[in-house]
Order: sequence, then C-alpha cells, then structure tokens
Amino acid sequence: MPDALMLPGLFGLCYVAFAAIALSVERHWRDLVEPRRGPPRRTVFRLRLAALLCLAAALSVAVRHDGTGFGLLLWALALSAGALAVAVTVTWRTRSARG
Repeated sequence: MPDALMLPGLFGLCYVAFAAIALSVERHWRDLVEPRRGPPRRTVFRLRLAALLCLAAALSVAVRHDGTGFGLLLWALALSAGALAVAVTVTWRTRSARG
C-alpha cells in the first residue's frame, strides 16, 4: 500500500469497524435506522463479524507497514481516533434526526 494511503486506510478501517459495532447496539440501531424495532439477530452477528474483520485488517496493515512495535502503537491510536469519530457521528446524526 502506498504511504499516502496507509494512514487514511487504517483510520477508515477502524471507523467502519466501530460504526458496525455501534449499529449492532439496539439503541443506536433504533436512533439511526429503524425506530420501531431493534436489529435482527442475524444482522447483529454480521455487523460484529464485519467489525472484527475490519479491526484485524487494520492491525495487519499497521504491523505490515511499520513493524510490530510501532504498528501496534499506530493501531491503538487509530482505534482511539476511529472510536471518537464514530461517537461524534452517532451523536450528530441522532440530534439531527430528532430535529
């Protein structure tokens, strides 16, 4: 992967993973997707599996690009940034949906 795309790709994978985790929670699903019912069990399983695969891919990208020591540190920082970005996005979307 070219150096210019590594960091945005790493952050994107972490963002997608945490977005999938957030959507697997019933409250967030109701706020963002369907207000009357929670997510089906099959959907929850698929979202959590997708999140796990994205997190594993992000770890792989970070370690392959920068080595084990710095790659793990970079992955942890990308996890924090992705989780913060999803928290801000869910909060913003929930407030805009309510009016």
